[in-house]
Amino acid sequence: MINHTVCKRTSSDHISGKSICKKARPNVKLEDLPQDLLCTIVSKLHPKEVLRASVLSSHWRYICDICCFKLCFSGTAGYTRDTFERKEYLQYMQKFINNVNTVVQKCHGKLVQEFSVKFEFDAVLLDHLNNWVNFAVSSRAKSLAVYLRPINKRRTDVDRYVFPFHLLDSESNMSHLQSLQLSFVSFRLPSEFSGFPSLRKLDLEFVHISIEDLEVLLSNCYNLGWLSLVRSYLNGELKFNHPLSHLRHLTVVYCMVTRIELQVTNLVTFVYYGPIVPIVINQHSKLESAYICFREATFHDAVSALVNGIPSIQNLTFQTTPPPLEEQSLLNNKFKFSHLRCLQLLMGILAEDTYKLPHVLVSVLRAAPFIEKLEIHFAAGSHLCFANNSTLGKKHLQPSEYSYLKSMHMTGYKGARGQLEFLLHIVENAPVLEVLTVETTQRLYEDVYAKLICKKKSML
Repeated sequence: MINHTVCKRTSSDHISGKSICKKARPNVKLEDLPQDLLCTIVSKLHPKEVLRASVLSSHWRYICDICCFKLCFSGTAGYTRDTFERKEYLQYMQKFINNVNTVVQKCHGKLVQEFSVKFEFDAVLLDHLNNWVNFAVSSRAKSLAVYLRPINKRRTDVDRYVFPFHLLDSESNMSHLQSLQLSFVSFRLPSEFSGFPSLRKLDLEFVHISIEDLEVLLSNCYNLGWLSLVRSYLNGELKFNHPLSHLRHLTVVYCMVTRIELQVTNLVTFVYYGPIVPIVINQHSKLESAYICFREATFHDAVSALVNGIPSIQNLTFQTTPPPLEEQSLLNNKFKFSHLRCLQLLMGILAEDTYKLPHVLVSVLRAAPFIEKLEIHFAAGSHLCFANNSTLGKKHLQPSEYSYLKSMHMTGYKGARGQLEFLLHIVENAPVLEVLTVETTQRLYEDVYAKLICKKKSML
């Protein structure tokens, strides 16, 4: 706040020729701030503090009255079309509709920070959903989420909710929206759609959208920091022709893309699930962490694709399904993980491939000469058996030095020949190794993925 200096001269001061200078603050009060900013401040307070603020003055009572913080509506888990007869289901859905409409009517004319609705999509909901989206837009909601799911969970080839983008296609309506999360909807973008200038997070799941519509949707999203595409079948190459200089997190899960090529300099986290495809990320990007799961790909082909596509990655979590392992070496590849410091492997292996395991893992380590932390989580059943002493009499691995490896953690250890041989190799060839942890318990893949996502969400 700017301080103004006010000079006053008294009669005695006038005689002595002295002046007394005093600092005075301008008459600016907290309630003089813009209304949406005041609502943001109030929304951060505890409900008890909001109640105390409302008794300070009639003006603060008015502010607390018009500010509606978060409106989240969700159907009760377990009450689905699969467990209800049609009549009972319609009664349950009508009750849900009435509850939402009652709250929306009471909050009419108020500012809303977040609006979220989660339910099964039925044609009966169509007009109500449009009205709720219109309410959220007119209430200047910063976060809008429409989580829908099919009535029959075993069928996803049914009609989806056509999201009313025409309600957002104006500068006044789009200026406040910062987060948009949609599930089980279909896109029909207006011909003059101009994008979301303030959008920071876009989350699409089970959405019917083409590559062309996605490109239009992302146009002018210069502040977008989080983009997640899950089972939104694009059927083409994923490229960003518009600059997304603030994009820090990207998730692509089972979207049937044929190629991913990114020219994003500030990307920090990248997640990909699906078949093996070419992935090319700008080598000058600040990419720190990647979680990659290639389906139906040999281990050698998968690692080679990563070495060629994202050689500048610093932390890599790599999950593989159990196709046959190949003993091909990566030593002749001219590309290496020259920046990789932490590697986490989630491996499913077959019984007949256990003897190949040391060669495969060593080839990966040699492609990452500066690795400091290694985690290997095996998913294997009882087919992995303890190694016999006779199988360890002959050494199969040539000596190598891992000069930077300080920590190794292995789970799902069954004492199989390949596991034990690789452990001995690491102990003998890692001179600065400080921590070695071996567990027989098996770590679930989903737990690792969930921790990664939760960690990166906190960054935004």
